[in-house]
Amino acid sequence: MNLKRLEHLVAVAEEGSLAAAARRVHLSQPALTRSIQALEEEAGAVLLDRGARGVTLTAVGRMVTERARRILFESGCLARDLALVRQHEIGSVQIGFGAFPAAILLPELLCELHRQWPKLRIATEVNHPRALLDALYAEQVDFVVIEHSTVPTVAELEVRRLPAGPGGIFARAGHPLAAGPVDIATLRASALVSVVFPPETHERLRKLLRCKPGEDLPFQVESNDFRALTHLVRNADALLLGPTRAVAEELKAGKLVTLDVPELPEVTMQFSVVWLKQRTLSPAAGRAVGVIEGVAGG
Repeated sequence: MNLKRLEHLVAVAEEGSLAAAARRVHLSQPALTRSIQALEEEAGAVLLDRGARGVTLTAVGRMVTERARRILFESGCLARDLALVRQHEIGSVQIGFGAFPAAILLPELLCELHRQWPKLRIATEVNHPRALLDALYAEQVDFVVIEHSTVPTVAELEVRRLPAGPGGIFARAGHPLAAGPVDIATLRASALVSVVFPPETHERLRKLLRCKPGEDLPFQVESNDFRALTHLVRNADALLLGPTRAVAEELKAGKLVTLDVPELPEVTMQFSVVWLKQRTLSPAAGRAVGVIEGVAGG
């Protein structure tokens, strides 16, 4: 079947009207109508029901549209992979990071990539896991690095776990709670700050902090800018929940301390590198994944 005609059918299905679909694929409406009619002749079945309020897919049309999306995806992957075979330059890489893995891995990653491949073009996005996965499915990023607990169990994703590491509650040196053991109730009543947590981890945090039914998570400040959070905690009586490695320099310098919370279970954090299984990683992306694994294990 003609790939352009399949693309036209998908556009009609997603836009809900011939006029809108024609604008999307840069055709006149009569030309788009002829393309759909030719596809129907080729399929030997009616794919669209046309009415006063627009067009809708028939049962056969829904089946063909679903297959068309897969075919177009594979076609795009093939064209991209052939381009990679012909490509002899390093090129570019687009990476999505969750806030925690970005705080730990991103600075060292950028330094190492620039040191080894100074001409490599790098674009990074720090966001919450759901938005990053949407960008991955839309092929706007080559791969993402997110909390492993937020990775969906689906066949189309390639998932590579990174080594787990400890987390904790951190405060500035001299904080009133830094001197002795802190109970969970005191912790919940304090000014807690952290990254913007995805819904998938809310229940885990509620159990961790022993929140009562209906009680909101007790975070006064949430931001994906981990550097800003660290600055806040160093200069105010706020408490930071995060990975130990992300504040290693501040701990070593004595600017931050780890709170002793005996009631708090051991906090471990694990991240994963995730990409589309059917999409071959570019040479640049493959190198970046290798660097991330090296940095994470270091």
